[in-house]
Amino acid sequence: GVTDTRGTLISTQKKKTIGVGIPKIWISNEFEGARAIDFYQVNKDTFEILIEPENFPINNSPWYSFNIWSDQEQSIVLRLTYKEGSHRYIPKLTKTIDSLQFAETSPINHIHISDGVATFNLNVYKNPQQISAHPLEGIRYSDLLKQLDIYKNTSTYIDTVGYSLLGRPIIELTINDSSSITNKGILALLSRQHPPETSGYRTYQEFFNTLNGNTELAKTFRKHFIVKAYPIVNPDGVVNGHWRHSAAGIDLNRDWINFNQPETRSVRDALSTYVSQNGWQLYYGIDFHSTNENIFYPILEEIKTFPDNLTQQWFKKVIEENPSLNFTSEEFDTSSPVSKNWFFHTFGSDALTFEVHDELSLEEIRILGENSAN
Repeated sequence: GVTDTRGTLISTQKKKTIGVGIPKIWISNEFEGARAIDFYQVNKDTFEILIEPENFPINNSPWYSFNIWSDQEQSIVLRLTYKEGSHRYIPKLTKTIDSLQFAETSPINHIHISDGVATFNLNVYKNPQQISAHPLEGIRYSDLLKQLDIYKNTSTYIDTVGYSLLGRPIIELTINDSSSITNKGILALLSRQHPPETSGYRTYQEFFNTLNGNTELAKTFRKHFIVKAYPIVNPDGVVNGHWRHSAAGIDLNRDWINFNQPETRSVRDALSTYVSQNGWQLYYGIDFHSTNENIFYPILEEIKTFPDNLTQQWFKKVIEENPSLNFTSEEFDTSSPVSKNWFFHTFGSDALTFEVHDELSLEEIRILGENSAN
């Protein structure tokens, strides 16, 4: 009854720059994280971009990202149409300082949605603008690798624990400054199994940085606990602008029983080996995701974990610290092949799927990540 995760064919997105109309309007998907399949002129003022997933059936997480510019400044109507999906994410417009450097980002308001198609007015210029389901700045995989350099200090380590199907590194971050303590606990963090879920990824970043910070609380925590973090479990999906799946066409968060895919095997082997070789207890696992609400998916309270019902205790504090975010909780049994249940079945630990609203602002994410870590 477990989801088949052996792999299936995907439709590889062709990288290209397309110009239509007179004067020409151009779009391009020739960058990491882009997704736009085709571009058409519908009538004198209306232009349409086709967005389709890597394969289907698939969760309705229709990621898109493209650059758009014109030979001559003009106002147009832009239409986003989807194959095997319908509009979900509010478009974010990033204006450029020049052709290489992106500047301010803001949501596009006044969108008309009908039958899953989004239509809005747009001013286009000679300099490219980027339109994405969520801002790409700081999210592209190459950017992540550069950002990881900030963690190179005496207590934080960066390793490659495996490679994706297309040969991209699976990165592991370790926070360990508890060398004087013999009985150490481990906290495991996962993120970006699903490429479009950037609010969950950013919350993970704030959470990790808080644990890695210079507060007395963080320093005390690190005397007793090691953090093992896997920031981007699905790098192929992130780079190629996938809606949900890996390069094998698989939802990686359904591969935590059979481990058919190299990405999940890499995390499994690295974490299991570390725990067994050192004889330490994994206390808790958190997998950060995004959806259309703020919600915790914990293990059923009646299932005994170690520590027992940690999520239920923590959840009360999270909602107290973030009352405006309207957090809810929905418990599940441990039968499904997701990472949370692998943590429990392998280590006996409590574990959580931490879901963050798609459209949380950067400031709300910063506060949530910091508060929940504290």
